[in-house]
Amino acid sequence: MSTYFITGATGTIGKEVVNNLLTKKEHIIAGTRNTQKVKDIFENSVTGAYFDYEDKASYQEVLQSDGIFLLGPPLNPRLYELLEPFVDYLQDNYNGRLIYLSGNGMENLEELPFHKKMEEKLRGSSLDWNIVRPGFFMQNFGNYERENIQDRNIIFSPAGEGKSSFVSSRDVGSAIAELLTDQNRVKETHILTGAKAYSHFDVASMLSDLLEREITYPNPDENTYKEVLKESGAPDFIADYMIPVYGMIKQGKVSEVTTAIKDLTGQEPESLEAVLKRDFL
Repeated sequence: MSTYFITGATGTIGKEVVNNLLTKKEHIIAGTRNTQKVKDIFENSVTGAYFDYEDKASYQEVLQSDGIFLLGPPLNPRLYELLEPFVDYLQDNYNGRLIYLSGNGMENLEELPFHKKMEEKLRGSSLDWNIVRPGFFMQNFGNYERENIQDRNIIFSPAGEGKSSFVSSRDVGSAIAELLTDQNRVKETHILTGAKAYSHFDVASMLSDLLEREITYPNPDENTYKEVLKESGAPDFIADYMIPVYGMIKQGKVSEVTTAIKDLTGQEPESLEAVLKRDFL
């Protein structure tokens, strides 16, 4: 049995990584600022340890582990500055494996350069790193668009007419677990996608069939998107963050389909239809 230190263990991807490692009978340390939440979710199957990127005294817990899953907090443009001290600590003190969660296309996004900078830092380090770049998560429709879909019969994202090779968070978690436990894989970058690319118009049509009522995608422009988010009470930085992210879909930069999920896990990736059915029915 090996020990793995998982950051973000109570989030969408972290939980999937933990669950996959538990099926392999591995020991998990969940690094968190809220150890009670870890206990509530995983009961006694996972060890919760206080961890905060801004508290260097909490870093020592990672030294007990054979591998680390490194995930930064979402919607944080200062992610690189937040994670850099921790990676510097690992460079000086750690000899295990590290998997970093980046994002497909984000390495070229000039407005939000944090993933690119972190990838470059890892490549210049002596750490045994692997980088995963997942596409947009299929579960985002259930996690972030549920109210729009259920109450307003719309998907409201500034993604234009472009397509995205959406990927299931379950598949991403499974792939990360394989990378953590496979000693033969090191210093690799994997683009994780589903088996097919879809536009938001396609997703609206799929949801219409699934829910047996018309779901539309109004394809809002950037100004409309900003105005609606502001009227809903969202802070201004949310739109400023999300517009360039969805712009990658709009500009056709994240439609590539890869075989990485099957290559790493041996299983075909989940279909978007299956995930939507599980999340909405």
